[in-house]
Amino acid sequence: MTEKLRKFAILLILPLHLFLTYGTSGMEGTAVMILALITVLAVFVLSFWQLRSFTAKHSNMRDFSGDYLPYLLQTVLAGIVEGMIYFFAVGTMHVNILSEDWGKGLYFTVSIAELILGALVALVTGAARTMLYHDEKR
Repeated sequence: MTEKLRKFAILLILPLHLFLTYGTSGMEGTAVMILALITVLAVFVLSFWQLRSFTAKHSNMRDFSGDYLPYLLQTVLAGIVEGMIYFFAVGTMHVNILSEDWGKGLYFTVSIAELILGALVALVTGAARTMLYHDEKR
């Protein structure tokens, strides 16, 4: 069960992102900031857990790519799902800072940025770790 959960761990971030985008109305700025920081940390923790960033011993980039590609596809899928939910809830992908939905647009943008940043950090960390393990093995 844990192994199956690990393979799709990054998708567990969707409920947190959706809560950040749609469930924070009426919350104070400090509470929203804390929630945003928790989601950033959750993205990194789930990314590193799914990719076993600190325990995997890939000897070449092909092995690492085999683990990273499904993670990347899930990250893209999560972004698409969030985008579709946002589009259907707000009715547009354009964020107008004068509208009532501006806060939702901001949180949606932050959520997508978190996913992109998490994927980039996971790629750099995994690639660096793979190269270090490859050098150690020699």
